[in-house]
Amino acid sequence: MSNLEQTLSIIKPDAVERNLIENIKSIFIKNNLNRYHNSFRTKMEKGNIRVIGGKWKGKKISFPLDSNLRPTPDRAKETVFNWLGNDLSGYSCLDLFAGTGAMGIEALSRGASRVDFLEKEKIFAKNLDNTLKDLKGEVNSIIYNKDFRDWFKLNALNNLYDIIFIDPPFNQNLIKEVFDCLAKTKIHFEKTIFYLESESNLDLSFIEKEFEVVKKKTMGRKCYRLLKVKTI
Repeated sequence: MSNLEQTLSIIKPDAVERNLIENIKSIFIKNNLNRYHNSFRTKMEKGNIRVIGGKWKGKKISFPLDSNLRPTPDRAKETVFNWLGNDLSGYSCLDLFAGTGAMGIEALSRGASRVDFLEKEKIFAKNLDNTLKDLKGEVNSIIYNKDFRDWFKLNALNNLYDIIFIDPPFNQNLIKEVFDCLAKTKIHFEKTIFYLESESNLDLSFIEKEFEVVKKKTMGRKCYRLLKVKTI
């Protein structure tokens, strides 16, 4: 097998979606394909995902490749928005740990009247700003380039959101901090739906004391949930 054939057999078309870029790079080096690795690295400085529903269906969203970014796979997005409903007209949403902005943009594409994004990394926030400017039609959004802890202290959720997307970086034990911040706002979230993406092996029993798990699905190493505040 030629080097080129080896290279093509290594690369998978869904590599970005499955967060396999770093694995692929290491395989290039391990198999003495440095020449192709360098070319691959140059070409893959940006990744692409696509909007899967609504008025922008099929539109590609570019983003800087980074091992900390985990764009939600299309199959998972389809499941989540089937749960939420494909028509989100009039909904106000918050995309915490926005990253590529994929979930919030899907909501906008499906008619959400407002989506705010929170992303602490400047490069991702700037890329998201450019993405929103590139979308056709008026977009009612604010991008907050802040750490979620600082944002909750300063903003205190001045807007009451219908849907809050929560997809923090893995392996950093941030989920409990997020829900502690939500509790400190003293806002009643009885009508808010929370989308939570986490590692599938994570113990989140503390959440289920206060929240009802409306929907739940595990795909590989990830778990996707819809939550609502329990009512007496």
